[in-house]
Amino acid sequence: MKAAIVRRVSTEKEVQENSLQNQKDYFEDYCLAKGWDVCKIYTESESGTKFNRKEMNRLIADAKARKFDIILAKELSRLARNQRLALEIKEVIEKHHIHLVTLDGAIDTTTGNTHMFGLFAWIYEQEAQRTSERIKMALETKAKKGQFKGSIAPYGYVVREGKLYISDDGSAEVVKRIFQHYLEGKGFDAIARELFEQDVPTSSMLANKKKQTIYWHGSSVRKILENPHYTGDMVQGRQSTISVTNKSRKNKPETEFIVVKNTHEPIISRDVFESVQQLIAFNRKKSVSNPDVCSRPHQNVHLFTGVIFCPDCGSGFHYKRNGACYICGLSDKLGDKACSKHRIKEDTLISIIRGDLQKLSKLLDDQSFYNAVRDRFIKAKVKLEKELKACAVKIENIRKLKSKALSKYLEEAITKADYDDYIAAQDEEIEKLLHNKEKLEAALTTSVDASVLDKIKGIVVSALEFKEINREVISRFIEKIEVTADGTVKLYYRFAGTSKILNELLADVS
Repeated sequence: MKAAIVRRVSTEKEVQENSLQNQKDYFEDYCLAKGWDVCKIYTESESGTKFNRKEMNRLIADAKARKFDIILAKELSRLARNQRLALEIKEVIEKHHIHLVTLDGAIDTTTGNTHMFGLFAWIYEQEAQRTSERIKMALETKAKKGQFKGSIAPYGYVVREGKLYISDDGSAEVVKRIFQHYLEGKGFDAIARELFEQDVPTSSMLANKKKQTIYWHGSSVRKILENPHYTGDMVQGRQSTISVTNKSRKNKPETEFIVVKNTHEPIISRDVFESVQQLIAFNRKKSVSNPDVCSRPHQNVHLFTGVIFCPDCGSGFHYKRNGACYICGLSDKLGDKACSKHRIKEDTLISIIRGDLQKLSKLLDDQSFYNAVRDRFIKAKVKLEKELKACAVKIENIRKLKSKALSKYLEEAITKADYDDYIAAQDEEIEKLLHNKEKLEAALTTSVDASVLDKIKGIVVSALEFKEINREVISRFIEKIEVTADGTVKLYYRFAGTSKILNELLADVS
């Protein structure tokens, strides 16, 4: 009999080399006693819960080629803690008449002991799942205490005893540059290209990973720009794996994030971070609605590029250097038949924005204006709370009705078909209510109160402190500009979730 030995440890650490040698010696002694020849040894350190494993793939391929007569493993879990893989191995060895012996006595096909194969495969997978859940609970507890649960800190930080500290290797300054450049109008790929050209170390290099890369990618830049840790808050639990055997990650709703405020020193202010998130969201919408324009990464970026739009046809405005003005992009490309030549001078726009900010600054000093905004904030929040409470009551009432329906069915007052139809309809309604409840909870989480007015005033004052209206001011404070055919300019300000209310109030007093 030609025997194949499977030996496995959980990691590749040197401390486990003795374990591998001990397993090899044990199997060789076992084969010697049986009079079998050891012809293949398969050694791996990958998790037994994974389906696609290099050594197991090699084992299966060799089994199909009949390179051995028997497989030896300490126990079935050494082969797989994944039912799908375990059953595939079972099918292969049965089809190609290969034996399997586990030295714990659970399986020995040489004596016909195979009937427990499926049960043991299920038990080992469930054991791995429970272990995974215990680890997740421990990490979740750690996260709720405001401790960083990862092993590698975000770029710009180092982690010590579960706490983040700003790194002294200069990477924190790189983070600031990335945020600054994005506000200035540069895209993810353009920023990545610049960092690479300047030989800025990547996160994998600073983390001293086994597989390092010297290349920056747009996705890496975006990951930094969207990471809330840079504001000083610990925001964890944003993703989870589907199961112990399916490592695909799924995004969680914001209501399930584990957020602990002010756990470490920030690298980026909250205002800058929020401005960047709004700009990313705006650019994403623009990309979906007008992919042709956004597919030109090297196009010239002027002060209002990507910000000013035509309200009639929806196209972005083109900058005309000879007139230092912007005109409707569609009319510029296809002529007046497509759309009229909406036109606005750059100097005129700058003057309007500065005047608007000055007006808003004065209004925020006006007590009646302050009270009007505060009242709208309060009403909006109260409305959300009422809707959320009503939604919860509806869900509870439906659950009570389902319980009553079950009682009637058990009492044979209604048929099984009627019961099933009723429950299906109620479940559909509950699903809609739960979806609405999640949206309301998210809206309530991001709702604002009167204290945000002081924050807005600070943003306006800081904008007015700029000697000139530059690209950073536009990116931080202006969401969109519309210019009508008669030259009327409409400005949409960001102001972190309050823009709708403030724009309405500005319109009221204009």
